[in-house]
Amino acid sequence: MPAFQAPESASSATAIETLIGGEGEDSDTIRNYTEFRKLDQPGTIGDTPRMGKKGIAAGIASLMLLMAAPGAAPAAGPADGAGASARQQSMRQLVVIGLAGRGKPMAAASQIAWPGSSRYRQFLTQAEYRQQFGASPATVRKIKSLRKRHGVRRVILNPTRTVAIVIMDPPAARRLFCASRNLPGKPCRPAGFRSAIRQVSVGEVYPNGPTPRPPKASSSGSGTPHGCSGALKSKALTPNQISTAYEVDALRQRGLDGSGIRVATLSGNVVGTADFRTWARCFGLPAPKVSQPGMPSGVYDTQSDPDETVLDVEALSFLAPKLDRVLPIFVPQDNKFNNPLLLFLFGALDPARLGGKLPDILSISDGVCEYQFRKAEKWLAQRLLAEAAAIGITTLAASGDAGFLGCDLQKPGAQFPASSRFVTAVGGTNLGLDAGNSILSQPVWSTYAKKPSQGAGTGGGPSRFWPRPAFQVAPGLTPALQRGRKTRLLPDLAAMASFSPGIATYEQGTGGWGPGGGTSAATPLTAAIVALVLQQEEKAGRPPLGLITPLLYKLSQGGGYSQYFRDVTTGTSSRKPRTAVGKTPAGGAAQPGYDLATGLGSLRATAFADAVAAMAPSP
Repeated sequence: MPAFQAPESASSATAIETLIGGEGEDSDTIRNYTEFRKLDQPGTIGDTPRMGKKGIAAGIASLMLLMAAPGAAPAAGPADGAGASARQQSMRQLVVIGLAGRGKPMAAASQIAWPGSSRYRQFLTQAEYRQQFGASPATVRKIKSLRKRHGVRRVILNPTRTVAIVIMDPPAARRLFCASRNLPGKPCRPAGFRSAIRQVSVGEVYPNGPTPRPPKASSSGSGTPHGCSGALKSKALTPNQISTAYEVDALRQRGLDGSGIRVATLSGNVVGTADFRTWARCFGLPAPKVSQPGMPSGVYDTQSDPDETVLDVEALSFLAPKLDRVLPIFVPQDNKFNNPLLLFLFGALDPARLGGKLPDILSISDGVCEYQFRKAEKWLAQRLLAEAAAIGITTLAASGDAGFLGCDLQKPGAQFPASSRFVTAVGGTNLGLDAGNSILSQPVWSTYAKKPSQGAGTGGGPSRFWPRPAFQVAPGLTPALQRGRKTRLLPDLAAMASFSPGIATYEQGTGGWGPGGGTSAATPLTAAIVALVLQQEEKAGRPPLGLITPLLYKLSQGGGYSQYFRDVTTGTSSRKPRTAVGKTPAGGAAQPGYDLATGLGSLRATAFADAVAAMAPSP
């Protein structure tokens, strides 16, 4: 969507609106046209912050310490004017900007991820990525010069010099980047920065202050350290059941438990860790190791309760109980998801914020409709996701919980970032188990047949923005699934998502033991399987996996489909399951092979791990 080029100081001006694409298949596209636009008048945006819902007041580090990470440039501009109010001076606003880079990073990331490529799994270090694809020294100097502008407090560059965060007073955000009260708005690039800045995303106004601290443990707990009676009473599935169902037991017998692997998740809360200890004791598992870094503007909780963050951590620990670290990166989510996603990706690719080491996996349980992102914001996120793939990080994202193309009732569509070709999209199923905990049935997760107006179910369907990647070929993936232009289809995989019975989670603030579900459960469960395979590869001295989606589709071909995937052939994700369209694969119904409800199906963990080992790249 639009990014405007406008004079730095003017009440009205002729602006050049630039639709910034990105590296499409192999090339960049920029289209310009003229539009008259009334710029925002100086006003009271700093006096009316959006505080969002007030959740648990807590955190781990002060905002100032976070901003002192390598790459941060202190502001050197003049002090605020004498007429500015004290309250206005205490408010901040941040803008995420994509820098003009070099080379073709998305093409390189695709080559590294393709099993048939000579570059397969030959990942780049961040230093190599910066040298090949980062901004030129002249562009970096130009971006740093923003700190000299009035009201700019700090300019923070990421390690690869592809993205920067600019923190400033709200009036400066209006003046420099055309920030408005209604996000995402129509941001612009400052005069004189058109060649240095490719994309702009404006964030919320927030009070200057530290990230909240995690709440202290309560003196009383309802967890059961012996026999797990509390979890059993919830009737939700337990870790041993999920482990057997997804054929993880053999990997655990090989000593694979997630050791040495780090997973970053996107969090809208800073949570206490006492619940994790209660949960782990119940199943005889070690307590998850959790660190909660906060991003700039993360100074207050923005969700009414922390169960999404708790679900991420506990679901990961179901199958990978000894992860080196789970890193819920705290970003505020009180308005739009656009800017928080970019902040999360910025933080996830900055080792200085994460204890000096990058994560191996990004597990993203959030997403919104593709159309809710401005075009420039989608491309900026795509750049960062491609960067993660190129340096060896595996990214998974939830396909959504509102059924087929159900991201919005008014304007149906697919979810982003799940629709990115650099992401493995995860849908949802139900599970029926036999006495030995093996899968007896695995239908599509959906309740729309029983609750048409209040239902929920796995998301999926064709993207309306991204073209179909060349690797997305599989049995069942025929022209009948999509008419007209071929676009990215999702999901790619699926896992347990039904709340009935759900997976056993513990959160004292919401009543203790209960069932967790949604694709917010399916995504970290699948990420945990990937973590075990990454541990296997690390122990063998082989490189990580990075983007796994091309490998998944390659494994689905050649007669080996059922060896690696448990196909889902029952049910539909349609919001109108009784209609003729809802019963067709093009409308969300399951079918043999790939479908738009559950993708390729659920992973058979041990067979997948063995396939990865067999396809290891040459030294």
